[in-house]
Amino acid sequence: MLPQDIRLIAIDIDGTLLNPQKQISPRTRAAIRAAREAGITVTLATARRYLSTGSIATELGLDIPIVLYDGALILDHPDGHVLHTNLLQAEIAQQVVDVLVEYNVQPVIHHFTNQVEETWTGPEDFDNEDVAKYFAYLPEINIIRRFQHATCCMGQPDPLRIVAFTTEDRVMKLVPAISSLHCAWNITPLGSYQTAELAIMHKTCSKASGVEALARHLGITMQQVMAIGDNNNDIEMLQAAGWGVAMGQAPEAVKAVAHAVTASNAEDGVALAIERYVLERQAASNSRSR
Repeated sequence: MLPQDIRLIAIDIDGTLLNPQKQISPRTRAAIRAAREAGITVTLATARRYLSTGSIATELGLDIPIVLYDGALILDHPDGHVLHTNLLQAEIAQQVVDVLVEYNVQPVIHHFTNQVEETWTGPEDFDNEDVAKYFAYLPEINIIRRFQHATCCMGQPDPLRIVAFTTEDRVMKLVPAISSLHCAWNITPLGSYQTAELAIMHKTCSKASGVEALARHLGITMQQVMAIGDNNNDIEMLQAAGWGVAMGQAPEAVKAVAHAVTASNAEDGVALAIERYVLERQAASNSRSR
């Protein structure tokens, strides 16, 4: 059954909104603009930080809260006001750090403190090639704080999440130990930093929980949400939305939970989904009303 009343569109960024050249295509930009002009709220739901998301929201002309860090933080754009957080308890975060260190993986701990994004981590001599790739991508204004591993989280404020940047083989070895802890996690086999990623968050945290919190704030039901994504961390969001759309290049596990599959991010998949499931249906509904 096709969606009847979409009022909120939540779009993943990497592999979804952005094409393989890391750009927003003219057709996708036009479809988003048309949806907004039709009175539909469009937001971003991403694993990214605000430092690398805010400029994209500005490029699209969005003035709406956006879902960051896989749902752990929702910030109003462009003023940066915190709408919602779902933090990982410090005690559990320290247990995660201990597991990562046991497997020789440097923990990357994300905080949002006094309107500033910070990256906390362990001693520099524990960095490996994979985490070094991530640090190399960080903007110069990023704040990196280093601690001894035993005090990375214990006695510290609750973080947004912890991420392991390492090989896919090592990520899979980590999963049993991480699964035994009271937390949620997702795996990206090859992320934006050309490494595998294991993100660990609060037990109830996901992009789905973030979009649900935003929808409640806007007075919109999840049945009125269309979500578009391409990777494992989008699965819960696609399931929770009234209309979940997987990108054409998404893994089969992602496609399997979606209500529909659009074209790939190289073929304007986001634009096609908005045109078909929102704009065309809205135009048909308006025509019948007349």
